[in-house]
Amino acid sequence: MSLTDASSRTRREILINGRRVRISDLLEAGLLKPGQELFFQQRLGEIPHQATVIAPGRLRLPDGREFGTPSAAGSAASGLVAVPGWEAWRVGKGGPTLHELRQRLLESVANEPVPPDAVTREESNQGAARERFARLDLARRKAKAGDPETLTVRQLLRWWGHEDRDRDVIRQIDGDLANHSLTTAPDFRAVSLDRTVRLITPPEPVDEVPAGAPIADDSGSLQADLVEESDAEIGLTLGNLLSAEDTLVSVSPSASVEEAITAMLLNDFSQLAVLTNPRTLHGAVSWKSIARAQHANPNASFSSMIVPAQVFDYDVRLLRALDTLQREEFIFVRDFDRKISGIITAADVVNKYDETATPFLLIGEVDQELRRLIQGTFDAETVRRACTAAGQTFRSFEAMTMGNYQAVLDNPACWERLGWPLHRRVFISRLDHLRKVRNGVMHFNPDPVKAADVHRLRHFLDLIRTFNK
Repeated sequence: MSLTDASSRTRREILINGRRVRISDLLEAGLLKPGQELFFQQRLGEIPHQATVIAPGRLRLPDGREFGTPSAAGSAASGLVAVPGWEAWRVGKGGPTLHELRQRLLESVANEPVPPDAVTREESNQGAARERFARLDLARRKAKAGDPETLTVRQLLRWWGHEDRDRDVIRQIDGDLANHSLTTAPDFRAVSLDRTVRLITPPEPVDEVPAGAPIADDSGSLQADLVEESDAEIGLTLGNLLSAEDTLVSVSPSASVEEAITAMLLNDFSQLAVLTNPRTLHGAVSWKSIARAQHANPNASFSSMIVPAQVFDYDVRLLRALDTLQREEFIFVRDFDRKISGIITAADVVNKYDETATPFLLIGEVDQELRRLIQGTFDAETVRRACTAAGQTFRSFEAMTMGNYQAVLDNPACWERLGWPLHRRVFISRLDHLRKVRNGVMHFNPDPVKAADVHRLRHFLDLIRTFNK
């Protein structure tokens, strides 16, 4: 496949930056041509569904409807809720699947030579991309063979060179997984960093589309079918609050009062799950429900101490469960495999918000000190020129961003005027790092701010106050 330098760079970015491959990419690479017929056989012996490839990168069904993705076209043609379209559609009745063409493109990108004049960083990125492609390709083959790759979320992030999950990291991983028709079980975005996940291929579609239901419109993995690329981020979920080390302790509905009390005392619990089986919550027992039952009847049975309890799926956002938590004081969490896997209490939520509040408040104080420093040292025109030189927009002192602070303090003339006996580049490097920490906090990333970064915020704040008197 002959590629121009411009198109080669574009396709390399597909792999390195995790953008999901599109039909238009296959057309541009010459792997598909406008007018080619695609076939999707839903069941053996049935007449296959048909679609036509049209420029600039859409699929047209025989009834004239057009779709931007194979999954959307597959759902519309078959009446299934979610179709892994890249796997389903074939070029010709016995030709390669769209996923096979996508893999050819990704492999060619991974193996493209880096231009001789490429900078070291691009060479490094390309090498990391090749290694990641190989890992994902192997993971897909293992998943197909029924032996899925198993690793923690933290280990998965390291495949992309990251330690925690922010918006860009999630989008990149989500895109790369989708390009290889992989997803994680459970969803890597919705559980804690130390939770174990499996890299799997999407399950076969089985359900009919209900009337008025939206049709999936994204990439080849089931997770990606149901999630728009712009909505890869799902926020703080109940699964993020559950520790990988915590296991749900429960008793059966036929347990004795002594059994329940012993389990609660041994584990220092205030509530206990009562499970009929691993997937069915019968209710809960708590010190409060025990006290009420025994107050009404000193010889109360265990069944009279069981109270109803609410169950939420692990990928539900915390905000959706807050009202229930405030009212009931605890909820149970259902895992991706439908098992009741954990309990979350009001105290857990308080601890989580406390974990976020300290860096949030420190960042606010750093922001105030930097604004006071710059406003007290430079006039508006000087700040505007420094921001413009750095490609930033300055509106007012009140509307300054961390990027604006960095642009001003990184300006040699401004730094000289400041007169601090500090090394400018070292200072700016720390400020740039804290800017990234700030972005993670302000976007409410699910992963806690590292203790080392909290210390860095404190030390940076103390340093500014030392010189900004």
